[in-house]
Amino acid sequence: MATARYTIIDLGSNSFHMLTVTKQANGFNVVSKHKQKVRLAAGLNGQKQLDLATMEKGWACLQDFRLLLDEIQPVCILITATAALRIATNKQLFLNTAQDILNHPINLISGIQEAETIFKGVSFTEKTEKELLVIDIGGASTELVLGKGNHIHVANSLDIGCVTWLNHYFADGLLSEYNFNNAINAAKQVISTVKSQYTTHQWQLTLGASGTIQAVNEVNQAQHLSQELSLQLLHNIKQQCIQCHNIQGLNIVGLEESRMPVFASGLAILIALFESLNIQSMQLSNGALREGLISMMFNGQTHF
Repeated sequence: MATARYTIIDLGSNSFHMLTVTKQANGFNVVSKHKQKVRLAAGLNGQKQLDLATMEKGWACLQDFRLLLDEIQPVCILITATAALRIATNKQLFLNTAQDILNHPINLISGIQEAETIFKGVSFTEKTEKELLVIDIGGASTELVLGKGNHIHVANSLDIGCVTWLNHYFADGLLSEYNFNNAINAAKQVISTVKSQYTTHQWQLTLGASGTIQAVNEVNQAQHLSQELSLQLLHNIKQQCIQCHNIQGLNIVGLEESRMPVFASGLAILIALFESLNIQSMQLSNGALREGLISMMFNGQTHF
């Protein structure tokens, strides 16, 4: 008898992900994972409507996922959509077609639900009893969660993301000090609205759970720049970006090509977080939203 398979699909603002796992005694085993850079948030116009070309790109990705689902035959499926679809005024048009393609309901989750699920994913994979600050920089939102074990003290979802910040502050494609400063200062303004909720707490470990933080970690490992992810390291990498002059010419050792378009905007947000919250160092987390969804499915929860 085949081992039961569990599938989650995450319609993120930057990428769509499909992850299938089986239960293991101490967690889970990955059967297959698929990712496509749809960049939904880049398709939002000034009226916060998704353009048709972006929606069609998303639907085409989900057609591929549907074929995979038919192959995999999971016992349980949990599908979520996040910030870009929270923002979009024509979200229902996209979601109706997406649900028809997948033949399964899609949970459009709130920012707080997203933050809490990310923390569940970190708790599920890290298994630490330390007081944690968990940060996840997405395409259109950034989640900040303080907690310990299964208990969350503070959770916020901020409207800053690597795709939306790319469109707002690096729209000319230039990697200039001016663009970086504008992007960092704008992120700091948003962070300032919740800053006091965090600075009154003491936490022992900061964990980063996003593509931006993973990319910074990969650059650091490739170049052997620092023992840890620190503010000094982030400023070092920012200067490397500026020396490349523009996004088209971005050529940094250790940076994957797929990450290049949104790397500078994500880096600017990360610098703003370090400076605003006085973060000394950060480690890469093994878990985030997708792992949180898996833990929910394993506990029998298939919707929000």
